[in-house]
Amino acid sequence: MSGSPLAIQLDRVTKRYSAGRSRTFADLIGSRIDRLRGRNTDLHSATRGKVDAAIYAIQDVSLDVPRGAGLGIIGRNGAGKTTLLKLVSHVTWPTSGVVRVGGHVVSLIELGAGFHPELTGRENVYLGAGLFGLTHREIDRQFDAIVAFADVERLIDTPMKRYSSGLYARLGFAVAIYSHPDIVLVDEVLAVGDAAFRRRALEALRRLIAEGKTVLFISHDMWTVRRLCSDILWMEDGRVRAYGRAAAIAEQYMNEVNLESLANRATALQSHRGGTGEVRYLSITLFDGAGRTTSLVEPGDPLVVQARYRALQRVESPVFQIAIIDVDTGLVITTATSRGDSGAVIGEGAVECHFPRLPLRPRQYALRLSITDALQLASYDVVTAGPRFAVSGRGRGVDGLADEEDGLVSMPYEFHHLGAVASAPVRT
Repeated sequence: MSGSPLAIQLDRVTKRYSAGRSRTFADLIGSRIDRLRGRNTDLHSATRGKVDAAIYAIQDVSLDVPRGAGLGIIGRNGAGKTTLLKLVSHVTWPTSGVVRVGGHVVSLIELGAGFHPELTGRENVYLGAGLFGLTHREIDRQFDAIVAFADVERLIDTPMKRYSSGLYARLGFAVAIYSHPDIVLVDEVLAVGDAAFRRRALEALRRLIAEGKTVLFISHDMWTVRRLCSDILWMEDGRVRAYGRAAAIAEQYMNEVNLESLANRATALQSHRGGTGEVRYLSITLFDGAGRTTSLVEPGDPLVVQARYRALQRVESPVFQIAIIDVDTGLVITTATSRGDSGAVIGEGAVECHFPRLPLRPRQYALRLSITDALQLASYDVVTAGPRFAVSGRGRGVDGLADEEDGLVSMPYEFHHLGAVASAPVRT
C-alpha cells in the first residue's frame, strides 16, 4: 500500500493542553510574566505560585495513512487515541506540526451529537444528515436505508428523548454511514447496542474499506480490531509506540501490555469479595504443566489452579468452584466444581484444579472462584475478579487467525461431504 494515495498525513504533530487556567487578574499577570520569561508551559497563581505544567496529548507524531486502509488504533486510556481522531476531524487543531486530510470526514466519536431530543427520529435524520453535508433530496433517497439499518422503524416518528442510549447511537451511526464518507473515524462506538447491531455496524465498516474508503478505528477489543483492520497504530503517552501490520502489532500489544496487568496480582483477593466468610480463599496461584507459576499459556496446554484457603470454624463438606471467564465478553467459558466429599475442614488447606488441556483461543481470561456449602445454597466466599491469564497466539499474531476461528474454544471436528458431487461434463 506504500504506493497508494494518502488519505491522512500527520507531519510532526504535537497537541498541548494546559493543565489548568488562571482564575484572577493577578494570576493572568503572573502567567504572562512567566511566558515572557520563557516558561510557556507553566501556570501561575498569585497564592500558589507555579501550578502544573502543560499536558501533551500528542507528541511529535508523524503518520501516513493510505486511502482504503483499515487502521486500528490501540493503547491504554490517555495514550492520545481520541485526540488523534479529533485532530484528523478538525475538532481541534495541533499546537505544532501539520495535519493533512483528503476527503469527506465523518466522525463517529460521539454518536448522535447533532440530534435534538425534542425532535422525532425522522426529523433528526434530516438534521444529522444535513450536518454531514447531504442535501434534502439525497436524504430522501437514503432515508429508508438509514431507518432500516438502525432498526428504528416503529419509533421513527417518536421524539428522540424517548429513545434509549443504544437506539440513539444506532440511529447516529446509520446516519453517518450513509452520508457518503471518504474517511470514517470510529471511537469505541461498536460497544453500544446489541450483538446484531454490532455485526451490522462492523460489516458496514468492512464494506466501506472494500469500496476504497478509509477507516480509523479505536477499540480495546483486539478481536474486533483484527477483524476490521489490516494495520494497527499503537499509541503510548501521546507518541507512536508501533505502526505496522496487525499480526505483529496485535500480538506484541497483547503479550506486553495485557501481561503487565496479569502480573499485578497482589490485590486480586482484596476486592470483589462476597460470601459469609466461614471459609475464605487466601491465595490463588496458576501453574503450567511443568509446575512453574505462569500467567501465559499456549493453546492446548495444561493449567493448574491452586487455591489456598482458611476455615475459621469447622465446615462440613464445602464445595469449591472455579470458573474461567473471557475478559472481553464476560462469558463463562467453563466451570469446575469439586464433589463436596472432602469431609469437614478447619484451619488452613488447599485445593488444586487440573485442566489437562485448555482448548482456548488466544485471548485474555480471568478466574472466578467460590466456596459454598454441600448443597450449594450458602456462599462462604466469592471472588468475582480473581487472577488473570492469557492464551498466546503461538507467534502467529491474532491476524493469523481466520474469522472462522473467532470462537472462544477450539473443539476437535471433522468434515464429511455427503451431498451430490457434480460430475465432469460429458464429451460427445
